[in-house]
Amino acid sequence: MQLQLQTWVEVEANLRSSRGIILPIGSTEQHGPIGLIGTDAICAEVIARGVGEAAGALVAPTIAVGMAQHHLGFAGSMTPRGIPPFSCGTITPARQRPRLSFLG
Repeated sequence: MQLQLQTWVEVEANLRSSRGIILPIGSTEQHGPIGLIGTDAICAEVIARGVGEAAGALVAPTIAVGMAQHHLGFAGSMTPRGIPPFSCGTITPARQRPRLSFLG
C-alpha cells in the first residue's frame, strides 16, 4: 500500500493491523553514458513495493537523493549539502510507534 495514495483515514486503519512502514531511498546520480540517472531510486521503490505487498506494510514515497558528491561532475547527479532530519512519528495513531525500515 503506497502511503501517498491513501487518505489519512485509510492509513490509520492500516496501522491498526500493521505498524510497518518501508521508506525506499535511492540516489539520483549518473550510471555511465547509457544508465538511467534514477536507477538507484527506481530499484529501491520497486523492491519496497514488492516487500510492502508481501508483508502488508505501508510504503512511503521514495527519497530520491543520496550522498553522491563523487558524481557531481556528471549532469543530473544530485546530493544534499547537509543531512536533513527525518521523522515519521507524525504518521502514526496516538501512542504508537511505527517500525520503520529503510531500503536503499
